[in-house]
Amino acid sequence: MNSFKLNNKKFDSNESKLTGRDLLNLANLKPAEDYELLYKINEKGFTPIQLEEVVDLKTAGIEAFRAIPYKPLIIKVDDKDVEVEESFMTPLEIMTAAGINSDKYSLMEIRNGNVEVTYKDDVEHKIAITKNSRFTTNKIDAKIEFVIVEGDPKKWSKETISFEEVVVLEYGSISTNPNVIYTVNYFNGVPSKPEGSMVKGDVISVKNKMIFNVGCTDKS
Repeated sequence: MNSFKLNNKKFDSNESKLTGRDLLNLANLKPAEDYELLYKINEKGFTPIQLEEVVDLKTAGIEAFRAIPYKPLIIKVDDKDVEVEESFMTPLEIMTAAGINSDKYSLMEIRNGNVEVTYKDDVEHKIAITKNSRFTTNKIDAKIEFVIVEGDPKKWSKETISFEEVVVLEYGSISTNPNVIYTVNYFNGVPSKPEGSMVKGDVISVKNKMIFNVGCTDKS
């Protein structure tokens, strides 16, 4: 088995010698004529590969390829035309391009034969983009019942939460002592930013069962 990367996504081939067209077809970028294929020669840049040019995957250094549409592609998202310029995009990137809030909607791809592929639980999946790509969105059940703070469920129903509110959920109040420093980190958050940290004044979107770790340090 021979492997190669195209736009940072890995593909496998039983053959070691492939044409540029073969590489694009394996990556499901069709028709191949719509894309410019390049391969990385060194840290300074790429060199083009013609569609009928043969590439030996066993050659040292021949593994990183890039495909660029010759012109912007028009895809369908909820039956609306959306112009994109990338040959691989994540569901988050597609929804951003379509002006859709990825924290409230999930993406579904409609493939040939009306086969539906959902990306509700895989928002970072790299999807091959062609001029025939079609997608629909589904509203995410946004009901929020509680968040988890330091391992304990805390009732919460609002769509957002502030740094100060997280601290109060853990400690009951916020100290006015200037030497007391609080830290907040979160996990299992909304798709656009599933994890990160918060500082005083921050307000972020909330997902049901979102996890918060809260710390307190007294520097006095």
